[in-house]
Amino acid sequence: MSESLPDYSIRPLCFSHVDLPREFFGGVPIHSGEGVSASPMIYVLVSGRVDGGTVHHYLVDAGFHADKWIHRFGFYDWEPPETVLGKVGVRPAEIEKIFLTHMHFDHANNVGAFPNAEVHVQWDEYQGWLKALALPDLYTPLGEESWITSSFDRDDARVFGELARDHRLLFVGDDEELAPGIRGHLSKDGHTFGTQWISVDTSGGRYVVAGDAVMWYSNVEEMWPSGYTNGNTYSMLMTYGEIHRHLGGDLDRIVPGHDTLLFARHPSWKVGPNEVAEVHVAAWDTSRRPES
Repeated sequence: MSESLPDYSIRPLCFSHVDLPREFFGGVPIHSGEGVSASPMIYVLVSGRVDGGTVHHYLVDAGFHADKWIHRFGFYDWEPPETVLGKVGVRPAEIEKIFLTHMHFDHANNVGAFPNAEVHVQWDEYQGWLKALALPDLYTPLGEESWITSSFDRDDARVFGELARDHRLLFVGDDEELAPGIRGHLSKDGHTFGTQWISVDTSGGRYVVAGDAVMWYSNVEEMWPSGYTNGNTYSMLMTYGEIHRHLGGDLDRIVPGHDTLLFARHPSWKVGPNEVAEVHVAAWDTSRRPES
């Protein structure tokens, strides 16, 4: 890669688990009747440096913290960001930018834990949720457990308003550079109103941090959308094709949103109850895997 561009290390970090039906992630009916599986909750540390200069730490997604979500869905093994990032020698205050793939609670609810980070989100995503939250009571007969808020935390609207007030919320569009060598790609009306998947160029080639644009590897390998979406499954299918082409068919270069196979396909280890993976280690960096 060019000497003027940073080389990035990519480290997916599991911070919690949840047991959900396999069809939730793998799709209906292709994975219906297969029971439940323990699925990881993940955010991804992307660390870059140019020509021996300062290391910059970015995060794709931020996880969640609210107890109500832990109790509603039965999450377990939850760990705070200072513990999770500490496993690879980084502090939450060192995160400079957060690239949100979308605004579902499990990806966006904990942005407040990173006091110095700018938050980048697709405009279509932000605008879509504002419109959804403005719908009349007709659309929320089950209260907070209605479909509209089944994966969105109303309190996050206030948090994002505060980020905007403090000039820390940035809206982006399709195929936009988020940092040198890192781009956000819009999946409009796919998993959500404006989900984005993140491409990262490294000395080892290009990778895609997909968030829930790809929940499981099988979504792309089988070309079968996941079972839960706020958008359109055909749009999701088109996104799978875009990612497939973007990576030249090398699907192991995808970091999916909730797949345990991520930790089998790449070097990984456990510290406490949760996994750490190293998808790529930059030329300037060294592995953070504890010595055995």
